[in-house]
Amino acid sequence: MTKLRRFATLSLVSLTFICPMANPARSADGTEKLTRIRMGLAARSTTSMPFFVAKERGFFREEGLDVELIVMQAIQTIQATLGNSTQFASATGSAVSAAVRGADIKVILAVTDRPSFDLIVQPNITSVQQLRGKKIGTGGVGSLAEILARRILMANNVRPEEVAILATGPSHVTYLSLKAKVIDAAPLQMPLTFTAQDEGFRKLVAAGDVYQTVQGGLATTTAMLTEQPDLVTKVVRAMLRATRLFKSDRKYGIEFLKGPWLDIGKDPEKIAARTYDIAAPALLENGIVGEEIQRQMIADAAAQIKPKQPVLPAQVFDFSIARKVSETLK
Repeated sequence: MTKLRRFATLSLVSLTFICPMANPARSADGTEKLTRIRMGLAARSTTSMPFFVAKERGFFREEGLDVELIVMQAIQTIQATLGNSTQFASATGSAVSAAVRGADIKVILAVTDRPSFDLIVQPNITSVQQLRGKKIGTGGVGSLAEILARRILMANNVRPEEVAILATGPSHVTYLSLKAKVIDAAPLQMPLTFTAQDEGFRKLVAAGDVYQTVQGGLATTTAMLTEQPDLVTKVVRAMLRATRLFKSDRKYGIEFLKGPWLDIGKDPEKIAARTYDIAAPALLENGIVGEEIQRQMIADAAAQIKPKQPVLPAQVFDFSIARKVSETLK
């Protein structure tokens, strides 16, 4: 048993959602109804919208699935999946890091290959070069926000060592630090980026213009892939149907964003449309990213973890089911 798996098992003892692997829900007369599964979501964000669409529109149910969506910290989604308390996790970046460490988990579906972050700065900062000697708030070492901060700096000829990169927490907490002027800049996610700009902060760089990476999707264990491929196929099909609906129907997508699933801010009518028009085009209809992005994500994780042996994409990613399902949906 690996150290990560032992930690996952121990840490999950206190969680209230502990359950066995996907079990069939049964009616009062004992007949089989829907298969219950649980998914760990890293956040309520634009990249988690396909999960909520699939649930609300009944796509999961049409596949015979009773899906429970549980929001938790990114690393917890991986711990829960490794500990068999959930069957799927949405934190693809954390899944890659875990796989590079040797954990039995793979990314099997990608929601987008463009991060939904912008570098937001204090109003008086007008260039990345002005960040030398300043403080940037991120989600912590190895988080997507931290990786993006470093990428943006290097793309603008600023060495990360010239800036203080601090762990200030998730976007909404980091934004409070920005408002209090504890930090000078931060990569923030949509739709919070729009709120920040409306409140006077400056958008300096769109992270998606600098760096491509999987944000949002599905990760699961190799055991799940090999032992329950039909179940995985049903989940992937429901997710791809939801992604395509959200991406293709602007009116529906905007209305959905204004619903209870996402904290859209003080002006939902205005911010929902702005969010949709940036988020929807970035959604991947086939749920797949190429090997170049896979290798880059592995390299980013390996830079922090320093594995003893090189890690290959096949050890971290498996898009075979997504590829087959995508072809049948055309």
